[in-house]
Amino acid sequence: MRIYIDVETIPSQAPDARDLVLATIKPPATYKKPETIAKWWEEDAPAAIEEGYRKQAFDATSGELVSIAWCSDTSDVQTSARAPGEPEVELLDRFLSGVTELLHAEAVAAADGRRYPGDPYFVAHNAAFDLGFVWRRSIILGLPAPFKLPGPAARDGKDYGCTMLMWAGHRGTVGLARLCAALGIQSPKGDLDGSKVFDAWLAGEVDRIATYNAADTATVRSIWRRLNWEA
Repeated sequence: MRIYIDVETIPSQAPDARDLVLATIKPPATYKKPETIAKWWEEDAPAAIEEGYRKQAFDATSGELVSIAWCSDTSDVQTSARAPGEPEVELLDRFLSGVTELLHAEAVAAADGRRYPGDPYFVAHNAAFDLGFVWRRSIILGLPAPFKLPGPAARDGKDYGCTMLMWAGHRGTVGLARLCAALGIQSPKGDLDGSKVFDAWLAGEVDRIATYNAADTATVRSIWRRLNWEA
């Protein structure tokens, strides 16, 4: 059973997250004079800290899930998004439970008359990031998946599907919007994209993020079907 997925991520919400970034930055090596170094710390360090902090959204070691959307070939898109202050583990639990429900709903009948759900075949755009992020956060949060969840060692095309690699190859990349334009599929990208999710979340726009996340997932399904001559 194919499960299409898309995730949105944010930097760590741990109280000391920016302090950890501070410990990793320093003035350019070309700055030698004490007054020049002091000026850098005063004028440039805050922006460098903020930039480093926001990059945590790309690293599951410290970044966090803020929204996950998923669907099968026949189901509506479901989305699990979390509001500021809500534990990440609750979002992840809703996703794992939602996928499990889909698997049971479409379980395969066996010879003994019972119905057994199989493992999902996940499909995403840049799937190594989305699935790798979910797998790593599942480990960190201590919440095991009740089905096979592809990790970093999983193989594209065998353990999961990736619309980006299917189009661009293993040494290439292609953005979702650009691929939509090439295939004549309506792009889900509007006034919100991945780079703006964190600010939207801080502003309490959880529903807006969930809607954007769901649109991406539906688009991935459309692209996959097109690339496999199913539509």
